Amino acid sequence: MWNNLQNAEERPGRKGLVKRIVVFVVLVVAVCAAVGLVLFQESLNFDALRRYFKYFNLRDQEDSGIYTFDSHNSNRYGAAGSGLAVGSVGGLVYYQDNGAERYSIQSQLALPQLITRGKMMLCYDVGGTTLLLGNTNGELLNLSSDKAILDADLASTGALCYSSSSSGYKSVLTVYNAGQELIYRWLSSTTYMPLCAIPEKGSYLAAVGLGASGGAFESSVYFFRTDAEEIQQQVSLGNELIYDLFFLDSDTVCTVGEQSVQLVDVDGTYLGSYTYEEPYLKDYDTQGDGFLTLVTNMYRAGNRNTLRTLDESGSEIASLYLGQEVLDLSASGNYVAVLTPDDLTIYTSSLNVYAQTNDIGSATSVIMREDGSALLLGGGQGWLYLP
Repeated sequence: MWNNLQNAEERPGRKGLVKRIVVFVVLVVAVCAAVGLVLFQESLNFDALRRYFKYFNLRDQEDSGIYTFDSHNSNRYGAAGSGLAVGSVGGLVYYQDNGAERYSIQSQLALPQLITRGKMMLCYDVGGTTLLLGNTNGELLNLSSDKAILDADLASTGALCYSSSSSGYKSVLTVYNAGQELIYRWLSSTTYMPLCAIPEKGSYLAAVGLGASGGAFESSVYFFRTDAEEIQQQVSLGNELIYDLFFLDSDTVCTVGEQSVQLVDVDGTYLGSYTYEEPYLKDYDTQGDGFLTLVTNMYRAGNRNTLRTLDESGSEIASLYLGQEVLDLSASGNYVAVLTPDDLTIYTSSLNVYAQTNDIGSATSVIMREDGSALLLGGGQGWLYLP
């Protein structure tokens, strides 16, 4: 009798101890798994599983994922949703992921440029007056400018801005909100502003202005609020020609120039810069998730190219000497695609090789996708490469 009572009293304690041990083991496993995901996220091929299910139906169909379009040297390509956007001298065409044409907006464009953000796409005519806006659902809009368009930018919400010339003014900056309603216009009578950028919510507008200081050429970045009339901030970028600018987030602008990358906050704070180690910038891409990709060269011509990635503070993540001609460069998600005459190599943002193929056919362009797949384009066709 006594033994039975003693065993009954001991069992709850033992069960509690076992429960605590199990909880402890589960916590240890969870912590180790989390640490492993952080340390080995590039080597764990989750995107391969993602691609397997996403493109499952395409793997067994030889013609699926093959895009056919008019081949032209002025063609511009971009990923929109899971499909392909093509901007050309004949307008804007969007193709679904199975290669079928979803829609087209026909317009004569002398020098087309294409921007894609999420499910939105904007094709505009540099030096012309036409802007073609569409999304993957087939909602289309044909906008026009009074004077020649110099530059434009697009947010994934559908908000957009563009810079144009105008009689009596050096430049005109125009902003449309996500509903494609005109909400802001700045008429500049003293400064040429050929480049512009807009953040996701469209609350700010940034522009590069060209001027002079002390008799020397000077570039500056100007910040505007779309609900205010005055210039909010002006920050000097020095004696440098600026090729591009874009918003890293709602508060930070990055400029890509002839000599360096510079970072500026919308409150006017100069955040820093990165000067290229080789003097010549050959190519760049701004679409990486949290990083910027550059190709620099020691000489104006030749194949001594170096691939570099920078983080959002302007610090170098990694660099890699290529020693090859680079036909095209594209970044998306955590990946960078580099197309050369011999092969296609996909790197991670830390420039580790993720995938490689020499089966590139007549490809002259590449579009990287955030899931690790890539579109190869050339000769009026586009096809999918799945690592």
